[in-house]
Amino acid sequence: MSNRWRTASWLFLLLLPMTTIGLAQVEFDFETPYLVHPGRQVWDFCLIEDQGFYHAFYHSFPQQTLNPAAADTIWHAVSADLRHWNIQGPVLTAGPDWWDAEAMWAPDVVYDTQSSRWAMLYTGVGAKMVQRACLAWSDDLESWTKSAANPVFEPDSLVYSWSPSQAWSSFRDPFLYHDGAQWNMLSTAALRLGGYPGYRRAIIHRAVSTDLVNWQDAGALYTHDGPVPTYDLESPQYVVRAGWHHLFFTEQDPNITHVPVSHMVAADPSGWTMAQRDIVDAGWAPEVEHFGSPGGPDVFARLAKDQDPRDDSWFITVKFDSVRFDDGGMTPVVSVADYLADWPTRTGVATVTVPTFADNPVLRGDFAQQPEGHGWFSSRENYGGPLTRIGSPGTTQAVDAVGSLLSRPFVLNRSYLGVMTICGRTGAATHISLEDADTAIELDRLVPYASHPLQERMWNVEPFLGRSVRLRIVDEDTTASGWIAVDRIREMDGPSAVGPVVAPLRARAAPNPFNGGTVIRLDLPVDTEAQVEIFDLQGRRVWRSPPLRSSAGRLATTWNAVDAQGRRLPSAIYPFRVMADGRLVAAGRLVLVK
Repeated sequence: MSNRWRTASWLFLLLLPMTTIGLAQVEFDFETPYLVHPGRQVWDFCLIEDQGFYHAFYHSFPQQTLNPAAADTIWHAVSADLRHWNIQGPVLTAGPDWWDAEAMWAPDVVYDTQSSRWAMLYTGVGAKMVQRACLAWSDDLESWTKSAANPVFEPDSLVYSWSPSQAWSSFRDPFLYHDGAQWNMLSTAALRLGGYPGYRRAIIHRAVSTDLVNWQDAGALYTHDGPVPTYDLESPQYVVRAGWHHLFFTEQDPNITHVPVSHMVAADPSGWTMAQRDIVDAGWAPEVEHFGSPGGPDVFARLAKDQDPRDDSWFITVKFDSVRFDDGGMTPVVSVADYLADWPTRTGVATVTVPTFADNPVLRGDFAQQPEGHGWFSSRENYGGPLTRIGSPGTTQAVDAVGSLLSRPFVLNRSYLGVMTICGRTGAATHISLEDADTAIELDRLVPYASHPLQERMWNVEPFLGRSVRLRIVDEDTTASGWIAVDRIREMDGPSAVGPVVAPLRARAAPNPFNGGTVIRLDLPVDTEAQVEIFDLQGRRVWRSPPLRSSAGRLATTWNAVDAQGRRLPSAIYPFRVMADGRLVAAGRLVLVK
């Protein structure tokens, strides 16, 4: 089960609070470990790690599309922490060849040391929804080329319930692993029993290969022995922990809406039986991967969905948590991350549903609040996201819900805090206070504006520089309009001196993440001279642009991922800022991925 891809060196980050080093000296936000693709459903996926970044590949289609087979495409997203994702765009699309002309499903990506390339096995769907194993190659995880050998495997119609003319012939959801001698591919399939056409029995099929192109049939790794053996066993995941062989999968029962993750364990795969199956999670299409040091937790990812009350369509995401294996490696136990590690002290009903998932007010036809990402705090909202069992889409708290959040202590190192916040009505009952970390004495208070959407307020905290402080978000208003909402909070150097802007402007970088080079653009309120400075995560400046003169308020410069001496820099997150007239006017992050 080793060598599935290159050795991972990035530590498992789900339980770490969201703080950054360098320009934004301290930063809080409420992002939760989901992969959300706005406006689209996220379906079967794989997760890999390379050079400190997580990469998710998944098939996707628009949220309002009822048929999940409608010209699905395979997308790519990148993250440093499984919370903040940058969607790169589609990497493969269905067609024009006959074997995947209808759709592409369920990518699984591995690194092939023999060819020194990344390989993606995926399900190609052709006419009548007939499914085959197909292959694509990449040198950099960004550009993919379908193999000229496609389809690389299709079952024998006399042995398996599969035929080029048989509608919905099951052979999908490839899972790849290397056993030290050869590649193994597990797939959802079915035996053909009782002659032709006969009857079907679901199996986990196994094929083997030394080069990922030429595959040999190795028969059934597991044959369904449960009460309804015709139900397909989808999205298999096979892992070995402390000598115990685990199979995670989804039994596709058409009679239920939410199909859970099933699990079987034995000392050998021949001992797997549905009689000892257990349900480990309410999601489906699981992914179990180990990153980081031996003995640490595994990432446990699965699809999670809820229904949009506006049109009854489904929004489907990936939710990331962790799983440990107790009882000497035999028993998987899913652990949900503490989404509020930065806010350890919480009081009152209004904080029970924190963080709020997505732009929840929109789901009930209310004004959009436009949070950054998919996690934020609102004392009014009552929806924590799919699989959290916290509220439901579009719902609100009781009008008299009150409470507070108290942050972990931190030292103020910048003169301003940029706070994205609003409230239902302006007043002292809803506010954010800055407190001395040792005495809990209130040092200052920020009262949000009663407006929408969320807006960044610049809070001057210069008198308290160098002090250890905490932030407290407070809702003590019991009226219907008495609520407060907060998103990202970050330390800043100060507001711009080049024009009448309330908060630092948003600089755009594209592409981002990037490989070779990226262009940083900014619209300034007035023409001025500015410079772009790029830093590493230790706060050291690695590059600075020459002086730039904006034209009609527009400024742009290209950075080719080199330092001041022209040396290529490694994959990492690089904070940047734009300085004009000696003051900060914009800041952001660049993600260099090689």
